[in-house]
Amino acid sequence: MRAAVIGCLLLAPAMSTALAAEPARAILDRIDAAARGTRTLSAEFTQKNRMKLFRKELSSKGRLYFRGPRQIRWEYLAPDPSLLVLDGNRATMTSPGAAPQVFDLDKDATMRAIFDQLLTFVGGGSIAAAEVAYTIDASGTPDEAILLLTPKPGAAAEKAFQKITLAFDGKAQVKRIALVEKNGDEKEITFTKVERNGTLPGRAFVP
Repeated sequence: MRAAVIGCLLLAPAMSTALAAEPARAILDRIDAAARGTRTLSAEFTQKNRMKLFRKELSSKGRLYFRGPRQIRWEYLAPDPSLLVLDGNRATMTSPGAAPQVFDLDKDATMRAIFDQLLTFVGGGSIAAAEVAYTIDASGTPDEAILLLTPKPGAAAEKAFQKITLAFDGKAQVKRIALVEKNGDEKEITFTKVERNGTLPGRAFVP
């Protein structure tokens, strides 16, 4: 199940040339400004897993709910249902036929780093602040910003990832996350039907 959490995280599309290139610092500032204005977020997603060893691609679909500052519901709906709920510093993972797994993030630094990273990607933290753990290369235009995050030596993420790529839309909302894991496996998540600051279901963050 720990690997499934790490899997909740991508491949950047070709960069738009519709508008002039934007300075890297301006890109980070714009993304962080949008995150500060995000109280809730809901979206559907498609995740593709590409396994280097078997040259095989697996696809799954799900939905995401976020409420600031530290609540996430990440739910796989098909083909294999499973659920991850983060509420503060407590994370619970459930799947049919298995006992729930509960993580205290105050006691699990690796899991905390993973969840903090996910929160940052969906609007619950500062992208610029991630420079503590990553080297960040920013490029693109106001229509499409691209961030390439490379874990710094000794950072917790270095144990799991070679690199992470984030693509943002014109509203500075992440629309695609792509990662390359240490073993060469790739994961790509594409978000659709994104709604920011809408009303979420009453029990969205109940495991």
